[in-house]
Amino acid sequence: MPVSGHRTHWTSLSVFLHWSIVVFVIAQWIEGEFMADFWDGTLDGKALDQSTIILGYTHIVLGTLVLVAAAVRLLDRFVNGRPPHPENEPTWASILARVTHALLYAVLLGMPVLGIAAWFTGSDAIAGYHTFFWNPLLALIGLHIAGALAQHFWFRTGALRRMLPGVRHTA
Repeated sequence: MPVSGHRTHWTSLSVFLHWSIVVFVIAQWIEGEFMADFWDGTLDGKALDQSTIILGYTHIVLGTLVLVAAAVRLLDRFVNGRPPHPENEPTWASILARVTHALLYAVLLGMPVLGIAAWFTGSDAIAGYHTFFWNPLLALIGLHIAGALAQHFWFRTGALRRMLPGVRHTA
């Protein structure tokens, strides 16, 4: 059973993985169109230019890294617990945070699994489901960022500072 509520900060591993996932997702978003060209060209047996091939495989590697990082972060959260939600946070905000985090994990784990399944099966249908989740992921990321900023500027809690690299709260 996790020791949720007993921690005052996220583990260094959790913070590192959080920001790694941020970088991986941004990179995926930037080069996502190259993967579409790589996917179509590969399925159709077309000759592809070197940059499309490199960026296509980069997409696969980064997606796999998102899957591994999200899974390890969840494991770390289960084993080491998480800091409690701030005491002065309204119940609705705490519930929204929990739901947002659960959905973020579901999408961050599900998208790469769908992508890998599409790649190994050559299924356009599975690839379509994989691609479908981009907009929900971006909406969840936006909600997550809005929540972090609300925590910092509106509720004036230390929740945002706890996720910054190198920052440890003891209270």
